Amino acid sequence: MELAETLKKELVRHLPLPDPIVLTEETPISEAIQKMQEAGRGCILVARDGRLIGLVTERDILVKYLGQPGKTFFTLREIMTTDPKKLSPDASLEKAIQAMSEGGYRHIPLVDQENQICGVVAVRNIVNYIAEHFPTEVFNLPPRLEQKMESPEGA
Repeated sequence: MELAETLKKELVRHLPLPDPIVLTEETPISEAIQKMQEAGRGCILVARDGRLIGLVTERDILVKYLGQPGKTFFTLREIMTTDPKKLSPDASLEKAIQAMSEGGYRHIPLVDQENQICGVVAVRNIVNYIAEHFPTEVFNLPPRLEQKMESPEGA
């Protein structure tokens, strides 16, 4: 099956996604940073009663927390992005890529119809899927995507 066709048919739920870090809005930033470092993750989902209410990324921490001199205590509520872009676990990989590209997102929470957290998909998860399932296409890409090769290189 061709890459474009696969991306339209394959569902986000079929990716091997790690469990998301889910914390409350009252969690101190220091605790959240520690959990992100331990898990090697770039975002935290903020929940109330299991429902998504916000998202905190590494960028949020750098810009909204480290960029604030003088204040020493923050909770996730103070720096989280409220009502982040979200998808259903039944969204296609194509739809996830499109949402990430349009919004400049590296992480998108996955929720059900009641806004209950089901997971989070990261750009890394999609890139790994493509590299694993379509290695020929990935390894044959030119160094710059807009570059057109006039003739094959090599011996």
